[in-house]
Amino acid sequence: MKTNQMRTTTKAQALEQFRYNWKASGSTDLVAKREAWGIFTDELCREGYITMKKYESWSNPF
Repeated sequence: MKTNQMRTTTKAQALEQFRYNWKASGSTDLVAKREAWGIFTDELCREGYITMKKYESWSNPF
């Protein structure tokens, strides 16, 4: 029997991916960076990569 065990992303992994994406964007707008982090974590939650508890408890590091 196959189990549906979802592997979730850690905050460290999410930060690493976000920083890579942000650097590639070339933007230096700090307000936009904070907003983009919120959008990024929202998408991680909607796609099932992080739990709602993680989404609600992770502080914005920017």
